[in-house]
Amino acid sequence: MSLASPSQLIWLLAALPIILFYILKTRLRRRPVSTLLFWDQVFEQKRQRSLWQNLRHWVSLLLQLALVGLIGFALADPLWNSQQDSGQDLILVVDNSASMQAVDPQTGQSRLQQAIVQATDLAGTLRNGDNIALVTAGNSVRVVVGMSDFAPTVQEALGTITPTDGPTRIADGIAAARRLASDDKKRRIVVFSDGGVPDRDALEAVASSASDDSSDELLDDLPEDVDLDAASTSRQQLLGKDVRWIQVGRSQDNVAITTFQVRRSTVDPIGYSLLVEVRNFSDAAVETRLTLRLDEELVDVIPLEIEADASFRKQIDGTSQAGGVLSGEIKHDDALIVDNTARAILPRRNEIPVHLVVGDQSDSYYMRRVLQSIPLVRILGDDEISEPTTRLTVFANHVPDQIPDGPVLFVDVPKAGPAIGDDKQPAWQLGEAIENPIIAKQEKQSPLLRHVQLQNVILAGGRDLEVNEALGTPTTLLETASGARVCVSVERNEGRVLLLASDLDSSDLPLRIAFPVLMTNAMNWFFRETGEIRPALATGQTSDVPWDIAAQSSAASASAGLVAPSGQRSIVTVAKNRARLGPLAAVGIYRLTTDQTGSQTTQGNAAETEPDASQGADTVATAEEDDAAGTLIAVNLSDANESDLRVPQMQTSETAALPPAGRSPWFYLILAATGLVITEWALFQRRVVA
Repeated sequence: MSLASPSQLIWLLAALPIILFYILKTRLRRRPVSTLLFWDQVFEQKRQRSLWQNLRHWVSLLLQLALVGLIGFALADPLWNSQQDSGQDLILVVDNSASMQAVDPQTGQSRLQQAIVQATDLAGTLRNGDNIALVTAGNSVRVVVGMSDFAPTVQEALGTITPTDGPTRIADGIAAARRLASDDKKRRIVVFSDGGVPDRDALEAVASSASDDSSDELLDDLPEDVDLDAASTSRQQLLGKDVRWIQVGRSQDNVAITTFQVRRSTVDPIGYSLLVEVRNFSDAAVETRLTLRLDEELVDVIPLEIEADASFRKQIDGTSQAGGVLSGEIKHDDALIVDNTARAILPRRNEIPVHLVVGDQSDSYYMRRVLQSIPLVRILGDDEISEPTTRLTVFANHVPDQIPDGPVLFVDVPKAGPAIGDDKQPAWQLGEAIENPIIAKQEKQSPLLRHVQLQNVILAGGRDLEVNEALGTPTTLLETASGARVCVSVERNEGRVLLLASDLDSSDLPLRIAFPVLMTNAMNWFFRETGEIRPALATGQTSDVPWDIAAQSSAASASAGLVAPSGQRSIVTVAKNRARLGPLAAVGIYRLTTDQTGSQTTQGNAAETEPDASQGADTVATAEEDDAAGTLIAVNLSDANESDLRVPQMQTSETAALPPAGRSPWFYLILAATGLVITEWALFQRRVVA
């Protein structure tokens, strides 16, 4: 044992005045009395106890000297033999993933609360010369407190840790801890987790034999179905001589929704197909029910009987033109509620009013028929044209004197466009007729040509279209071998424009399946819809969500507001009509909007936004709010590893070469000094005071 602060031994000099006070004798005062008869008897009794009286004084002196000695050595901060170094770098890694929200029914505390209590106690053992840091490894890795020698800062920060709904990032957290303290001889990493990491079977098998120095023998003990390379990687990331695991929580049963995805029906244009999976993470069969709702309307109730460690998986078909938030909830009382509900977004399938204007030289039979075949398209009658409504205007073999506002489709363009701009130049110029215009090139990245293949197709009546940039930003979709642009899309603020220079009455294009697909894509493009259902995201996942804001911004990249289920706002980057999101920390419904009022001033993502446990994830927006306020995005847990609350049987006493941080010797010296104070008071001071 050594002393960290030997200079503090100077406090032992306090024993000198104590000894001096005991050596000094108090002179008795003289008092005249009438007789000494009775006082002689008292003095006689005193003389019989003088030896014990002197002994009692010496015991009091020794106890007080021992008290001074214990306090002096405690101030000198003695160290155990295992602590005789120049200080240690202690990094606390706290798992605040979704599984740490599981509540122990016996204690009423969540696993995260238990981890915080233990981490706070450990931070209180920091001694002089040590450094400490705090890292959380939930939905994302965060260095909450960097290396510091002031433990109260870490203890205060521990109280602010909130759970996330994402998967654990323990391996990344340990890697970040190793970067914080580069000296592997002084570094000690203490992990507070329930052990619910990916490949937990490999971790359990490796951890149970971690005291063995042979890596080959450790890997031989793994089950046959475990990937040896993955197990070796997990062992290197999660275990080591500098890592100490403090496992919290106990195994509990749980039932969770692990899959909840919706796609557009291949049969019904306004229908959808839901794929749902419910898993039973327990050793006994369970009976429950799955309730499906579309916004507040009940869709279906499915009774479930799931065997032990098995799953229920089914595809459910439905129909909805109005759209909304489709949610599934299982009615089961378990320790983790965040995975009992899942959500998906069904976009509204709006009716598309079309005003068809046909030229005098064409009946436009094929154009009318293809519009009638597209679901949700309604060709307006003459009495409805004057009504103020957002609609698509289709000009077949006709060019108006002025291009109307809103989306416009020109088919079989007969002449140059109307005059626009201050210089009154035509909106487009039309080239000479092309003999056998064969499509040689098409813009594959355009949503207008999704699932469309028109190469080597002859477009009768095709002519080159040269669009005036004053109209908008043109994009060539179809181009012939001679370089003629026969199909061009135009982005403009008043509404998108699509130009197709082809005579549908004499071309074989209307007879091909590609034509109705092209027109369906055009309907979705005009009204900025993809025609597909946006998949639900998983917490912890980073994704580029398609979001077209060309009408709001003409820049190549922009920023938008992201409103979390708790109402907290953040700023995300939008580039090439895709919003970069993630990793998202909370389950629920997010809203992507161009309104950035009240959003955070720093640009980033939702990784730094942890969910507020006091606000449920059921704060959702309706389909009507989707159109007015932005795009809705559903986020679910969808992580079987987090929903499995059965903790691995890790032998924590052997998972690392370093022992857990214990009480320093000064703590026990102070306890002994306290005991001496009580003993000295009981033997001497109590009687003197009495």
